[in-house]
Amino acid sequence: MNKLFGLFLLALAFLTPDLVQAANRFAVCTTTCTWDNSSTAMWSTTTGGATGASAPSSVDDVILDAATCVGGTTCTITTFAGTISVNSLTQSACTASTAGCILDGSANNTNFTISGNAGYVNNGSGTRTLNMGSGTWALSSNTTQWSVVASMTLNAGTSTLAFTGASATGRTVDGGGKTYSTITVSAIGTGIGQFQINNSNTIGTLTITAPNRISIQNGTTQTITTLTNVSGTSSNPVLVTGNSSFGVGTISSANNWTCNWCAITMMTFSGGGTFSATNSFDLKGNTGITITAPSGGGGGRIIGG
Repeated sequence: MNKLFGLFLLALAFLTPDLVQAANRFAVCTTTCTWDNSSTAMWSTTTGGATGASAPSSVDDVILDAATCVGGTTCTITTFAGTISVNSLTQSACTASTAGCILDGSANNTNFTISGNAGYVNNGSGTRTLNMGSGTWALSSNTTQWSVVASMTLNAGTSTLAFTGASATGRTVDGGGKTYSTITVSAIGTGIGQFQINNSNTIGTLTITAPNRISIQNGTTQTITTLTNVSGTSSNPVLVTGNSSFGVGTISSANNWTCNWCAITMMTFSGGGTFSATNSFDLKGNTGITITAPSGGGGGRIIGG
């Protein structure tokens, strides 16, 4: 009997992962519809298929595609007042006539948690809009992306785009040249987190929790209003770098910024603010910032002017 029970547990161990594997959930919407955590009215297991599938959960991949707006008519998907958790969210192919395909998180300021590596993707062409509202859009995978392009419309509102992976090695914002309210990047459990910003974007507040490495795509400018929260410690520094293999990244701000315990390389600082780094390390290739080394570190130097 014990042997049979052991075999049963072994079989269950192999079968259980299938119960939590990610499934596709395709949105199907006529003119307006509401996304919550229970209604089956707008969900199908196939593109443009019959609705009635369960509402997506944290293990499901949500797809808004060419068949989402029924008949090619402009449609608006409004999200409910709560938190929506999914594995990934793709809006790239969701297009329609006139105003296009609209995912509206602003009506009820929904919070989103996106747990898979694919993150949120809104590439391609066509008329697409994302209204983020004032909710928190948390990307919790260790290696995840936020990827949008210039052809879509993004209204960030007062939302927070938060990268929360606990052991992140490669978190990326392909910002599409858009304007963001707040972007936060958490520290990881062990080691130094990796965070890459691509395209030239405008960011209201950027908060990087040490230890972390923030890498600015070469040839791009990040225009940031509030940069006061990017600072490290002697044991947990912040590395601010351009893509040293290909060129220099730029941070532009009209406000002053002093970074404590930072290492900086291949960066230009501009925009009218005064930029300085104390107890910090000049790893060369910088302009527009005064860098002062830690005590006993050989003094500081003024880079650019």
